[in-house]
Amino acid sequence: MYTYGRNSGCRISLDYTYKGMRIAYLENELVRVGILLDKGADIFDFTHKPRDLNFLWQSPIPMRKPFVATSALPEGAFHDYFFGGWQEVLPSAGWASEPYLGTYQGLHGEVALLPFEAQIIEDSPEQVVLRAQARLYRSPLLLERVMSLKRDVGALFIKERLVNEAPVEFAVMWGHHPSFGEPFLDESCVVQTTAHKVEVAPFHPNGLWDRDAEYDFPMVKNRRTGELQDISRVLPKSTKSADVVFFKELDEGWYALTNRTLGVGFGMAWDNSLFKYLWMWQVYGGHDDYPWYGRTYNCALEPFTSYPPAGVKNAIDNGTALWLAPSQIVETELVAVAYEGEGVTRITRDGRVEQ
Repeated sequence: MYTYGRNSGCRISLDYTYKGMRIAYLENELVRVGILLDKGADIFDFTHKPRDLNFLWQSPIPMRKPFVATSALPEGAFHDYFFGGWQEVLPSAGWASEPYLGTYQGLHGEVALLPFEAQIIEDSPEQVVLRAQARLYRSPLLLERVMSLKRDVGALFIKERLVNEAPVEFAVMWGHHPSFGEPFLDESCVVQTTAHKVEVAPFHPNGLWDRDAEYDFPMVKNRRTGELQDISRVLPKSTKSADVVFFKELDEGWYALTNRTLGVGFGMAWDNSLFKYLWMWQVYGGHDDYPWYGRTYNCALEPFTSYPPAGVKNAIDNGTALWLAPSQIVETELVAVAYEGEGVTRITRDGRVEQ
């Protein structure tokens, strides 16, 4: 990344575009982060520079400006522009068949399709800070995300502020949706987290895991073999499976996804009193209908306030929706880290990776 006047330490730029869409770049000695401001402030690039390795998945759908390809889908337009990467999901998650307070919120809500305004808050060799914000259209919400890098630290620090601008209470599902793919993702990858329980969603006919019971993490019944199997171990593309699972009862809010062959990994840490659940979307070559048609090998690890992926109304019914009081402001902090090694014992919200 070119930045005038500095080619070392922390760097930041709002000078780049891709196919007419504004892009922000943040970079230091260890990581490069690319943010697509005109579409959800999606993070499309999280590269570990010592290995030239972008952890994030690229889907078969190209990164492009929003447009209407054909008739609008009942679920909304999320999949039409899902190029991979890392989305923020708000105010709803999953496929909602029922309206909430008079409107349909669509698959994964509206934030991931909105343009964000952005300002550089700090630009020094020691630290760079970007603030991005968007006001939602169909919900009375304002979301602000402040992202920063520090010199010689392989971590992206995120501070968020969610405002209910209405004089009435409002329920949401809120989460982060980073998805991972090749060359980082392969069958040597393993997930570490502090969950005690696993629940499997009824997601796809090619689902591998049993949906009829809650299991003790990480052992879950394989529907094809009838045997218990470690769900935290990534499976090969030849598995031909597609699942959504929920890791529950977290002692602390963190996970690590480590490629043990490469000796490198990606992790996150967050406040698990807010984001109480960790979703895992597993597509091991088995999503053979729209929109992937068997072309994809990927997974996502997603801190969420609520579950399952069936809209806010369902989250209200099962007691997991996040209720915002009139004019309430919710503030929280997360961190995403790149690290080397064959695993971790803990990741903290100040970016420390304990091994």
